[in-house]
Amino acid sequence: MQAKARFLSAFLAAAGIAALANALPYLLTRHAYQRDGQEVAGFPFAFHRIGGDCSPSPCDNYDFHLTYFAADLLLALIFAAAAGLLAARTGKR
Repeated sequence: MQAKARFLSAFLAAAGIAALANALPYLLTRHAYQRDGQEVAGFPFAFHRIGGDCSPSPCDNYDFHLTYFAADLLLALIFAAAAGLLAARTGKR
């Protein structure tokens, strides 16, 4: 039973880290499109992008890539599962 608890805690911690890694670019570039910048979300693949240098007219560029989002999600799940398996196998028995 302890191996299952170690797996679950490591899985949730790694999933949280992966979620933070995907949200951090968005949090750092939030509302940048209002100042000729780009608002970006996703790590390692940027699946959301809005804005850009469209001077002198307003910029309405909006990109959302479902395949990049799915790849980010898959990588996060693989990372979390690997961390959980490693924690379950290396813990005290």
